[in-house]
Amino acid sequence: MRALSLTVLALHVAACGGLDNTPLRFGVIRGVVKEPTADSLVFVEEAPTRHSRPGADGRFELTSVPQGEVTLVVLASPLRAERQRVSVGGAMVAELGSVGAAAGVPVEFEVSVPSRQRREGAVFEVAGVPLSQRVERGEVQLALPSGCLPVRVSLRGLGDVEREVCVERERREVRFALPPPDGSPGREGCPVTGCDDGYTCRSSGACE
Repeated sequence: MRALSLTVLALHVAACGGLDNTPLRFGVIRGVVKEPTADSLVFVEEAPTRHSRPGADGRFELTSVPQGEVTLVVLASPLRAERQRVSVGGAMVAELGSVGAAAGVPVEFEVSVPSRQRREGAVFEVAGVPLSQRVERGEVQLALPSGCLPVRVSLRGLGDVEREVCVERERREVRFALPPPDGSPGREGCPVTGCDDGYTCRSSGACE
């Protein structure tokens, strides 16, 4: 009788929220990116805050991933990228083994500025996750998996632009045109960005 009473009490407390079962609603994803680069990135498409940059050996671990079916996005290199469905169990580890071997769609992203402002400080984000690639001459090259992903580019002094980028099989070039400066915070223009060599910063925020 005592054992039965304790069981009923435990069920009652759980039903009333007295037991913290939060860990049971999340799991872990582990894997190894094949031939990783310094710019490799892995994230959960449904919860991009769950992301990881693999180590030199390609190993990565994503913690606190919501249980259920999720989509893992692997940006392995400028030529390899893939999506992979993963079943995540509560308080369990999903071991994937090797990922990121599939060929992606090469994409060249370019930042267009109004009037010769410097672009080296531009930051690219895929699904809200900043890329680590250095922006050379306002360009970044990487591979995306087939389908659509939100991509955002921002530059201190000229604001930001976001758009949905969809790819299939053909190489793509995507240009992001940043708005002209207007003197408002975040849109000051060349007093913040600086100008390309040979150009002078004007009070309007333009380079001439």
